[in-house]
Amino acid sequence: MLTNKTALITGGGSGIGRATAMEFAKHGAFSIILDQNAEAAAKVTREIEQAGGKAAAVSADVASSEKLSAAFDEVRRHTSELHVLVNSAGIYVFKNATTADENDWDRCLGIDLKGAWLCAKHALPMMIVSGGGSIINIASTHAVRAQGNSFPYGVAKGGMLSLTRNLAVDFGPQGIRVNSISPGLVFSPMTLDYLEENKKLSAGQILALQPLPVKILPEDVANTALFLASDMSRCITGANLLVDAGRTIYLSVKNAD
Repeated sequence: MLTNKTALITGGGSGIGRATAMEFAKHGAFSIILDQNAEAAAKVTREIEQAGGKAAAVSADVASSEKLSAAFDEVRRHTSELHVLVNSAGIYVFKNATTADENDWDRCLGIDLKGAWLCAKHALPMMIVSGGGSIINIASTHAVRAQGNSFPYGVAKGGMLSLTRNLAVDFGPQGIRVNSISPGLVFSPMTLDYLEENKKLSAGQILALQPLPVKILPEDVANTALFLASDMSRCITGANLLVDAGRTIYLSVKNAD
């Protein structure tokens, strides 16, 4: 599905990013893993190569324009073409508008939203020269509904949807498709760490919020990204695909005691 395609995956050292990089390579892509954790990026690269795929590792903080510019210089040393960008790098910050401070805001929006814009800004010229391509932004169900004490994470992910639509409109004429994926609660390493820190919340409680009682895995999101990266989705742009086991459409009401 992605033979002779080059894909750059941010946050590719773990979780959804890792699963996506591996799935893309499995289907013929040259996966470039960009992650702030250089060791994690290198490990995923080795895993892909050991499985017979092609990969490379690049390290950068996506919130830093200077560091990201240097990282794209390295990307261009690996390849002259770029066909797919997956903006998967992100962090959780769950507070509210009074308990969050400016550092929380700057960190969360810097990585989750500004980083996606900066990566697109650097990737778009390469993609246009390559004859077009696909940008996939990993948003969240927090982008389409509000949950208590999920600020400023929800703000950043809501901005990701607007970024997606604006890029789709501006660069569609150059053959660039831009879509987002909004996962529900994915059982990734970051989520498992969050559950460990918040022992009042259990996996069973999470599954009870979904019509489909299944654990959403990073691979489920990666499969959706594969579809959006491939020519199978050639007429889809500006869309937001929910991978949430139905959680967003489900109004769960507790029985009265």
